[in-house]
Amino acid sequence: MIDAIPAALLWAVTFWRARSAFRRPDSLSLWLAFAALALAMTVRPVTIASAVDEHLHVTNLSFLIKHICGTIAAASVLTFVADMAESKTGVRASRLHKAIPAVTIVLLAVCFFATPQPHQAEDLLADYADHATILAYGVVWTAYLGTALFSATLLCFRWGRRPDSGLVGRGLMLTGAGTAVGLVYAAHRIVALVLEYNERPLLGEETDHTLSTGLLFMALLLIVLGSTLPALPRVIARAQAHWRLIRLYPLWHTLTEAVPEARLDTPPTRVADAADPRRTHDRLYRRTIEIRDAILTLADHAPAELRGRAYDHATSLGFIGAHADITAEACWLAVARDERLRGATGSGEPVPPASGGRDLATEIRALTTLSTAYRSRATQDFLRAHLQEVPA
Repeated sequence: MIDAIPAALLWAVTFWRARSAFRRPDSLSLWLAFAALALAMTVRPVTIASAVDEHLHVTNLSFLIKHICGTIAAASVLTFVADMAESKTGVRASRLHKAIPAVTIVLLAVCFFATPQPHQAEDLLADYADHATILAYGVVWTAYLGTALFSATLLCFRWGRRPDSGLVGRGLMLTGAGTAVGLVYAAHRIVALVLEYNERPLLGEETDHTLSTGLLFMALLLIVLGSTLPALPRVIARAQAHWRLIRLYPLWHTLTEAVPEARLDTPPTRVADAADPRRTHDRLYRRTIEIRDAILTLADHAPAELRGRAYDHATSLGFIGAHADITAEACWLAVARDERLRGATGSGEPVPPASGGRDLATEIRALTTLSTAYRSRATQDFLRAHLQEVPA
């Protein structure tokens, strides 16, 4: 179960970043890092690793896949950090040569296939620690991982501490903390491998495995948080827009049910609408327009006499000022909607609604307040009283 948590988190981030990664080449290295880490963590559990090896008919091949993914991820994180620093400071950072990860992968493959592996291993580096080729395999992988993480850590702390770095700098510092923990993980693995090769466990096989797992998970979490932090304002803005979209759904659905021509598309169910994360800002903008169009149409069914009664009803309940105006508007809207649904003709004297905003932000707030007033007991009592006066 503990292995499934980071894998699920990494796949979620991978899918979330996929669209922007292929639209913006500068985001591709980070997406590749998360995709490689997600794949590595997916094949990490013994049950999944065994199934992969059995399907591919190569004993312990899942370990090679996992370590190649780790190498790709380390190189991608290093590239991402260098790109972030360069975009913020304009200073091009020195990087490991692009050929080094490729050479590392080739060496890993050579050492792996040069080692006789008669049985499935729970931990390749521990179970075959008495083979010099596996020792070399482990040292090559952890050495490259450590070198890449060390370089990434230096870059993160070098440019993340600049006073003008903002959220990018804070993200770099958090990512640097993750790569530093990863560096401790790599050092621990190297020491443990050498000692296991000499049949002298560092802290005991189970303790070493638990410690390395904890360090790996902490490094992944910090890197995910650090790389996501610069996008946090956009994420928050999108989440807020989606919440406003959900809050406006009842008023939108209720009013456009009486004025279907105001709708651009077929109305989804409330659950489907809330679960759809696409084009949030566009849909919110369109929703405010459709609500306002429906209100303008329904205003034709609200003569001055009805508006006056609605305002008197609001003030009789203790509402004053803007609250009275909004409550009154909700009351006459409810009656106008009922009149239109029953096929009544318009009054011919439309009046502009009282709760409009000067811009999109204030318009959304005004309509959200109107939506709350529309569902209030005051509005329902006014509509009920009106219906009692309507001839059957």
